[in-house]
Amino acid sequence: MIVFFPVMRLFRVFFSRTLVLLLLIGMSRQAIHAQDYRGASLLYNGLIGAVSGGIGSVINKHKGQKWYKAFAKGFAVGAGGGMIMYGGKRLNSLISVKSELGYGYLSRFVFDMGNSIVENAAANRNFWEVVHYDVGFIRLELETTRLRFKPRVMASTFLGTVFLATQGRFDARTSLASGTPTFRTKSISYAPRLNGSTLTNGFLLNDTLRGNLFFYDIYAHEMIHTFQFRELAGINQFFNPLKTKWKERSRWYAKLSPWIYGDLNYELYGINYFFINGGPEGKHYCRNFLENEAEYLSTERNACDFKAH
Repeated sequence: MIVFFPVMRLFRVFFSRTLVLLLLIGMSRQAIHAQDYRGASLLYNGLIGAVSGGIGSVINKHKGQKWYKAFAKGFAVGAGGGMIMYGGKRLNSLISVKSELGYGYLSRFVFDMGNSIVENAAANRNFWEVVHYDVGFIRLELETTRLRFKPRVMASTFLGTVFLATQGRFDARTSLASGTPTFRTKSISYAPRLNGSTLTNGFLLNDTLRGNLFFYDIYAHEMIHTFQFRELAGINQFFNPLKTKWKERSRWYAKLSPWIYGDLNYELYGINYFFINGGPEGKHYCRNFLENEAEYLSTERNACDFKAH
């Protein structure tokens, strides 16, 4: 029998357990206004990993484990994972500098290893226990302790990819070259002024973008946006106790959960981008930390020096 759980309870748990992290992200954004976004981004990613790792580890602490010990371990391990995520983002500059999309595979691998460490910290696991590599809306997951591999569908990313597919044509050649689903269109209907748009783990690019320096600069920028969509994935582990109860009460959920990954980080990115950072319009674009991080780490320009994304 399928058990239906109150929607309001889910929202209450979701917001209460993520409010602290979102506030810290907002505080870090205010504290690190600088022309050189490398140091700001390192702090930002380290904070994301540390705080989500610490809070998640307390939520998922073992029976008899002291909460402060769980927090300290999760905080330290999560900080390390966050710094590795920063390294993965930074590697996207090679796409622009070398004019080679293949570096997208390298940057994604490094980012996903850091992201895996943050998730393990938040789940109160050893940092190596579960590693993943995301391809489109498929999460390739390996449990290293049992050498068990399984692909999982990321629900929100799947919906985002379907939306992109309705907006443009699939560019198989570019997608294979970069390791990221890429779609083409004459004009981005929902944002005509943009040359490129990122939604979850895929791109929508104008047909005019073809193989010049401008193309590689934009591609590197948009690749970092795909990582920003997933940088808050540690928060997904906050709901492990709730998911355990669901498995006990619903056989359907128990059967489907091994194959479906709840990527609530997608919705959190929307809150971070549009509400905390002000969105993409007008003066807010120039001040948007996520846009400045993506532009500076990929091309070493600030967002308003090259507003074309």
